[in-house]
Parts: sequence; structure tokens; C-alpha cells
Amino acid sequence: MTDDSLSVRESVTAPAKPVKKRAWSVLVAVLFLLPVGGVLAQFWALRLDSDRAEREAQRELATPTPGRSAWGVLGTIRLDQGRIAEALPLLRKASALEAAAGDDSQDTLALAKANLEGALKGLPGASLQDAEAALVRAQALAPLLPKGKSAATYFSAGLFWQDLGRQNEAVADLQKAVALQPDDWVDEGGGVRYKSAGLSAYYQKMLAGALEP
Repeated sequence: MTDDSLSVRESVTAPAKPVKKRAWSVLVAVLFLLPVGGVLAQFWALRLDSDRAEREAQRELATPTPGRSAWGVLGTIRLDQGRIAEALPLLRKASALEAAAGDDSQDTLALAKANLEGALKGLPGASLQDAEAALVRAQALAPLLPKGKSAATYFSAGLFWQDLGRQNEAVADLQKAVALQPDDWVDEGGGVRYKSAGLSAYYQKMLAGALEP
């Protein structure tokens, strides 16, 4: 990806805590929309959250009936760590569960990223074809999601399509993202809305870049 692209889970006998998903806003806000000081503070906060989430996900997956989110959280952490071969099976499972539930797309997008990065490194089990297939599944999930998540799904997919050299698909998805996110108020569903300053302008900027010859 280019610098402008977005690249975005006690004791053994204690009951496992629910493994939380990362917020969609992290995808954009941490890297691009906060002041430098804010970025550094967010980075360290996320690092601590990631370490804790990794332990909780591992403990959850060791139980007879692990919670659904643990697969995606640990898979995304492994992907962030560059351990793509370990991330792929976790994210495949997470994406399948996500598609069955139809209530999110983060794990499917992470699977696309893992396949894309893995294929470029020549890793066995990763392929550009599988990256494209994951993006198609994410596109199918997008209309089922709240407006803000839908916009973020199309936006992320658009950037991945660019990395795959599929400019027409990239522009189409980025246009959908811009249409769904006309301002900085992000609708997460269930009556939850928050303001992410500069988000709409950033979506528009990336679309404009994609439209350049």
C-alpha cells in the first residue's frame, strides 16, 4: 500500500473475558486524522490493548466452545505482527463466521489483506485470487451493515482493489463510501453515532486520487 492507504482484538482457571472487536474509527483516525501527539498516545494505548486482547483471545480459543470474535481478534493481531502464515487460518475461520452472521466485515477485509501481503511475499496458502474473493464477500456484506460500517467497508475494499490493480472496482467502491459518508458523523447502528473529524474529506481525497489518470 502507499502511505496514503489504510492498511485495520488472569489466571488460567478464571473465566474468559469477552474479546472485544476494535472500533472501525481506529482504521482511519489513529494513522491519519489525529495530531502527532494524539497518534503517539493512541499507538501506545492500542499496543497495550493489543497485548491484553492477544492473551484473552488465546485463552478463549483454548476453551471447548470459543466465542466467535476470538478468531478474528487473534488473526488480526498475528497479521499486524507480520505472522501471516499463522493469521490466515484464523482469519479464514473468522471470515466464515462473520459471513454467516452478516453483521460485520472487518475479519473478511483482514483476510483479504493477509492474502494480498502473503501472496506478494510468496507465502504458501496465500494468493491474490483469495484476496479478491474476500473483497467480493466484503462487498456482499456491506449493504447489510449500518451506514458508517458500510461506508468503511467499501472504502477499505476500494483501497485493496487499488493494490490489486483493479482500478474500476476501486473507484466504484470508493464512490459508494463517499456517498454513504457525506459528513463526519459515523453511524455504527443501534442509535450509536460519533464524530470523526476529517473522515468525509479523507474519503473524498482518496476517491479523487483514484480518479486521476
